[in-house]
Amino acid sequence: MDLALTSERTLWIPSVTDYPDVSRQFRQWGQKVKCGKKDRVYVLRDTQQLLAAARVLEPAEGQFLLRSLTVAPELRRQGLARELMQHILHEPRQWREPALYCYALGYLREFYLGLNFCEYRTEQVPMAIAEPYRRYRERGKTFVLMGHVQNDLR
Repeated sequence: MDLALTSERTLWIPSVTDYPDVSRQFRQWGQKVKCGKKDRVYVLRDTQQLLAAARVLEPAEGQFLLRSLTVAPELRRQGLARELMQHILHEPRQWREPALYCYALGYLREFYLGLNFCEYRTEQVPMAIAEPYRRYRERGKTFVLMGHVQNDLR
């Protein structure tokens, strides 16, 4: 499904049969990503190429995890990640707040804060989100656990 965002760019939500092509594009951008059958994949593209992509996983019912937000290296720092994220965040959806989480790289903390994400401690989030995060931390990863909030009910 394609949704026009600007005269040049569209949002593409590929079908599962397109996932191998999107996974190849992630690898070309330097990401070790394989789109899974249960992933929801969002791609920002123009008439010539894919510009940015992200996956949203549902590790437990009603709890969603943003993964692999990536922009083509030559197009970074032009607002494409923000544009893609704004669409993802405003898509009509059934998830409750703050049910879209991410494990942000430290240098992207401000980016996510600007999109109305907040930092969380593992005891504040569902186990399906907290446990993988804990395992990453045990292996030395320095991600920041964040969740998207429209109305902060913490």
